[in-house]
Amino acid sequence: MTESVRIATQADEDEIMQLLSVMHAEGGIMPLDEMEARKTFHLAFNRQGGILGVIGEPGDIKAMIFLLISRFWYSREHHLEELFNFVRPDVRKSKENYAPRLIEFAKTCGEEIGIPLTIGILTNQRMEGKVRLYRRSLGVPAGAWFVHMPPGRGWQNEANEEFWKEPFPRRGRVANGKDLRLRAVGGRG
Repeated sequence: MTESVRIATQADEDEIMQLLSVMHAEGGIMPLDEMEARKTFHLAFNRQGGILGVIGEPGDIKAMIFLLISRFWYSREHHLEELFNFVRPDVRKSKENYAPRLIEFAKTCGEEIGIPLTIGILTNQRMEGKVRLYRRSLGVPAGAWFVHMPPGRGWQNEANEEFWKEPFPRRGRVANGKDLRLRAVGGRG
């Protein structure tokens, strides 16, 4: 039986914090501050602009997504911003499709509220598969995110450089074996 996405409650907080520690160990860019994280989770528990969707019964949460009603700095219009989509490592290969189900939950939340959903990937681990997953559910990306870390800060971007070469070929070069340069009529190009 497929478990549905449910809204987390404060009773789930300790387990969510344990999952947060795992998630942060895998790809946190900045140091984890548990008090700040708890404050953010309470926006969902207290229904103050946060939505924390989880899959799994209390004591066995398998996946979670956090959505926040937010605004871009230049607008009064709100959007729904995904802060994370996390699936517990021991169930990632499950046929339950946890990550896509959380993405669909986020899309439904945005549609029901009537505001756009902004959702993305900020990681340097297993990025290729995540991008393919998000593209299947959401279409073509609306941009890219870059992080420049001062020397000695500990986080290093070890992303697959080859991943970024093929989808974005230099102008007039080869992509997928096709020469993209314009050829002059009657010329050898």
